[in-house]
Amino acid sequence: MKLSLTTPKGALVDTDVEEITAPGEVGEFGILPGHIPLMAALKPGVFWYKTKDHAGVVAIGHGYLQVAPLPQADEHAASGGRDRVLVFVDQALTAGDVDSAVATKGELDGAYDALVLRRGWAQARIDAAARGNPPH
Repeated sequence: MKLSLTTPKGALVDTDVEEITAPGEVGEFGILPGHIPLMAALKPGVFWYKTKDHAGVVAIGHGYLQVAPLPQADEHAASGGRDRVLVFVDQALTAGDVDSAVATKGELDGAYDALVLRRGWAQARIDAAARGNPPH
């Protein structure tokens, strides 16, 4: 199978693979050669693939995955790779490029703080509306 994993910044993975595991919106799923055509929504999670020589692990954001047959004229079809797996995600980072300390502390704290601020603002609007429009 030919795998292409792309973000808005460009291609991150473009290689021949033997197996894929992806975090679908309705659960994790696997893809092997000869898979039926498929279009699936992806949620943030771990995307895993296996080549003849190694396994790759990528942290991905939201996106979509498509499995489709390669066009007959493509050079991979002649070499036995009949399927193309296209993955388009809003963000992705290979496991080797992840800074665990930053991912654990910094990004989670920042996301949590932003969520607390958004929740506080929403509650303030609800409270103001309730006080500004007393029941009759």
